[in-house]
Order: sequence, then structure tokens, then C-alpha cells
Amino acid sequence: MERVHTDTYIDALDPAIFTYIQYGDYADRYPTHTVQAFPQEFYDELRAASAGLFRIFCKAATVLQNASDNFARAMDLPRELLPYLRIPNAFGLPTWLSRFDFVLDETGHIRMVEINADTPCFIVESFYANGIAAAYHGYRDPNAGAGEQLRDFLAQIHNRLAAPVADLNRRTLRHRPFVFACFDDYPEDLANTRFLMNRMREGVPHGDLRFLSFYEMEIDANGILLADEEYATALYRLHPMEILIDERTPKGEPLGAMFLDLYKEGKFTLMNPPEAILLQNKSFMALVYALARTEQFLTSEECALVERYLVPSYFEDDFAALTDGTYIHKEIWGREGRNVRLVEKRDGRASTVHEKQPDNVDEIICRESRAAMYQDFIRPPRFVHTVDSGTIDGCLTLSCFMLFDQPSAVGARFSPTAIAGTEAYFLPLVVEES
Repeated sequence: MERVHTDTYIDALDPAIFTYIQYGDYADRYPTHTVQAFPQEFYDELRAASAGLFRIFCKAATVLQNASDNFARAMDLPRELLPYLRIPNAFGLPTWLSRFDFVLDETGHIRMVEINADTPCFIVESFYANGIAAAYHGYRDPNAGAGEQLRDFLAQIHNRLAAPVADLNRRTLRHRPFVFACFDDYPEDLANTRFLMNRMREGVPHGDLRFLSFYEMEIDANGILLADEEYATALYRLHPMEILIDERTPKGEPLGAMFLDLYKEGKFTLMNPPEAILLQNKSFMALVYALARTEQFLTSEECALVERYLVPSYFEDDFAALTDGTYIHKEIWGREGRNVRLVEKRDGRASTVHEKQPDNVDEIICRESRAAMYQDFIRPPRFVHTVDSGTIDGCLTLSCFMLFDQPSAVGARFSPTAIAGTEAYFLPLVVEES
């Protein structure tokens, strides 16, 4: 299709911040031309649901942390990670920066389908680009004030983990390096990492903040060695923990275990902490749903909140006992829609009726899963939006970021298919005026 050449808010986006407006060899640019409006009450509910679910997820994480290693292994948690998942962290939460994802059901009600608790992206879109689009179209931005909230959140992390310390001999303050790291050949990861680093710099302008590519990272017995012979005090890593744990040095040494041993010894701190992987594991939603069904571990109010918002989720072993219906099959460590299948169960027999085939599947980095989970399939309503190649219809995935236990920026992706993957567009959200 021929591209639509019109002036849009996309031209107002800073390509030095939003570096992946034109992504890869896609015919269309990544942002939609149009915006999606919802009433303020909708965003209030999205944030309230995220905050409530977050408290429940943190409570359920203690169940997994206190369970036997056999239970953790049954959820396909890497054996090598288990020694590092019970280490107390500075803020007492299993994840500090996370993102809840929701879909809409046929009645327009939000239903939570996933959480990215380990390495959430979509930060530039939600905390920056959404506001540019709202202003261009003359709407209120549902994320007004979220940028300052993110800045203060990052400053709090810096001041707890890497505040300068007094050098009594020199009568000066010694700044301690806070390092932001990712693989710098992946544009989205690089842009999100640098965006967070720059927001932290706004909050702590005199801090020692540095970017370091994982390709250039060196560790020794004292920690993460930097170019000036200093060592990192704290590390933000945009690299999945379930992949890091299996990585090895060129000599075949267990790089992931060596890295986490240094963390365990207190050589540096990590954001997010390793135990974020507990919530990242897709079976965790099945655990939360099961706990709500027992009505013992969670309060009645918490059970009601799970029932209202969390899409019914099941362990793989429980699938045979489920009633006939349509389910989504997700691998435990899948990302970007990889290997997601739509399964129809009739008369006790299951058959795949659709399998997600993301674009550039070979570029999706994720751990091979040995287990899967199931969720009820929520048939979403369709929306119409304009992209470079014209007007298309599709479905929404709605997101809400959590900064510690506080809800923050919201965002949306727009996909021609009901199961969003790498082909999804960034769709700005605005406040619908009454």
C-alpha cells in the first residue's frame, strides 16, 4: 500500500530520544497517526487495578520464595538462579520497575494478561511520546506528571544505592558509579536504557552515571570493572535474567553465575533485582489465580480483585481438567508473541486453531521454555486507526507502569491481530473530554 504523507505529531518527536520511529524494514513507521481517547475514569481504573494486582503479586512472590526448590523447578525457573532469589534487596520489593499489560473484553472491561517485571520496555513511548501526541492533537495527556514521577523514582533509587560517600582524608565526597547497561546494537533497548539514565540525571545532576554496553562489560573478583579502574556500585540491566544466568565466557566459564555471585557478595546492586524473574515467569499468573481460588492465602477483597481483572490462568498440568472452550497457550519464557497458540478444546480434545508468527522471529531473544501455561482467550473489540499505509482495524494492548508500588504512565499498542507481537504499532492515549 502507498504511504500516507501528511504532517503528524510524529514529526515533532525527537529522533535522538525516540530512535526507532522507523523500525527495521517495516513499510510503516512504528507510531500510528491517530490517537485513542478514553475517559479519565478509565485511566483511573487501569492504575487502581495495576496497584491492587501489584500488591497481590508481591504477596504471592513470597509463596514462591519460601517454597521448595522442586516447586520452583516445576515452574521452569532455572536451577542456577535459585540461590539468588531470596536475597533481601534495598526496597523490599521483588521488582522496582514493572509494566502490567491488559486487553479489553467484548464489554470494554480491562483484563490483565501479562506482567513484565524484569526488563520492561515501552518506556520512551509512554513517558515521552504520548505527551507529544496529546499536545499535538489538543487533548489532555493521561500521563501528565509521570515524567517527574519517573525522575523522582530514579533519584530515590540512586540515593539509596549509590549516593556519594565522604572521603575524610581528602575532605571530599566520592561519587559512586551508577551504570546503565544493555546490548547497544538493539535500538529499542538502547533508547529505553539511555532514557532512564537521562531521567535519573535530571534528579541527581551531580551523580556519576555511565552507560556501558554488555559487549564491553568486564568483571573480576571485585565486581564490574569500568574504564577508569573504578567499579560499578549499582547496575541497571536491560537484559533478561533468565538468559543472563546461562551465559558463559569465551573460556566456557559460567558468566551468569559468576556475575550473580558478585551481586550476592555485595560487590554491586541490581535494578531490577534477580527475584523479579519470579513475577516474569508466565506461570506466576497461574499461581496467583490458583491462590485466589483457594480463598485462603489472599483476603476476600484480594480474591475479588483477581477475579475481576486477571484473565483466568492455569498451569499446563491443569489443562486436561478444564472445560471445553478457547484458550491461549503461552510458553513460560516467551516474548513478543513468540510461540503463542490459540487452542480450541472440544469434547475433551484440544487442537491448535491459530499460531502466532511474529515478524523477525529469529531476532526475538528469549529462553527456550520447558513448560507452558494457559489462559482463557479474551475476544477483544476492534478499533480503527491510521498508519503510514492507510487506515486499518485492530486490537489494543493497554499498559500501566509501576514505579515500586505506585502506578504511573499508561500506554497502548495497536495490532492488526488479537495477539500482539513485534508488528504492533505505538498508539498514543489521550483523555476524552466529557
